[in-house]
Amino acid sequence: MPIDERLFTPDVLANTLSREIFPEVRTIAPPKMGKVRTVYRVGKDQLVLVTSDNLSTHDVVHRRQVYGKGDNLNAISAFYFDLTDDIIPNHFQTYLGPNTWLTHEATPIRVEMVFRAYITGSAWKAYEKADGPERGMNFCGVHLREGYKRNQRLDSVIFTPTAKGQVKDFDISEFASLDSNEDDPKLTIDVIRRNFRVFGLRRAEDIDYLVEKSLALYHAIHSDLASKGHLLADTKWEFGYLPDGRIALIDECVTPDSSRFWNAKLYKFDEEKNIWIAEQDDKQHFRDHVESLGLHKDEKALAEYWMPDELLRAGIGKYANIRQTITGTTMEITTKPRREAVLETLAQKGFLR
Repeated sequence: MPIDERLFTPDVLANTLSREIFPEVRTIAPPKMGKVRTVYRVGKDQLVLVTSDNLSTHDVVHRRQVYGKGDNLNAISAFYFDLTDDIIPNHFQTYLGPNTWLTHEATPIRVEMVFRAYITGSAWKAYEKADGPERGMNFCGVHLREGYKRNQRLDSVIFTPTAKGQVKDFDISEFASLDSNEDDPKLTIDVIRRNFRVFGLRRAEDIDYLVEKSLALYHAIHSDLASKGHLLADTKWEFGYLPDGRIALIDECVTPDSSRFWNAKLYKFDEEKNIWIAEQDDKQHFRDHVESLGLHKDEKALAEYWMPDELLRAGIGKYANIRQTITGTTMEITTKPRREAVLETLAQKGFLR
């Protein structure tokens, strides 16, 4: 049953976990803070990951957090880590408590493994700009035939990787003509093979192994979602090397932040608009709002923007409902301070000084 958004009172909306470093955590190396997660090395090959409720769109972290977001992301990822560990190992060890995991340490591969089954998002924008509907185009080394409509299912699932970082982080000839500050530049599999060490791969053929395993992940998870009434339009994964040399799935797995979930029953062709209509159950809710205001063109304005309560409630509902659909578990609604709950968990598990 969909969650009642009226339960998200002002006190609940304010009860979020911001992105920060907790000095109370006992570590053996300085913590690292990303856009959403803070990583603490707490033992040999062991990490504590604390997932904040921060919202990031268009490479900008917003002022307001999204209640329950971190815990919902963790619940979905943990579910799919468990479902797919027979396909490829992952870094997940155990759920510690609210917003908090214990994971294996891994050396990250600097490629975002993006897979698409439908032409939408940046792929559609590039296709439309290149007059792809009339002429077709090449996108990340993949040929897309002419004639696709927006949001249409592709003839097959495609691999469209990006580099994890900015152009200036990768000293390769293929990036020489690009803006050095461009984020997550597009790649092809051939560029990755030629420069495999630059992207953190230990062998050139490891990228082929990753593509094979990623396609298996995609089909397994798409099948699971289809049985629950959703389509997996696209997703991205990150991988790394475990201490024993095995390649493992790391970070997160098919969450509303890393994927597009579409309601299968509502996916249909609109002849009047000449596009396929997709009902989004993911972070696109927030991206669309930002773009409708033109804020995606002004990083400073976007960073200072105060997301309205009504929009937050609807977004929280999407995260909570897709979590319930996928995992069968329900988000807790509480006004107990989230930071306090996380520190209590870490204290009970012996991770505080």
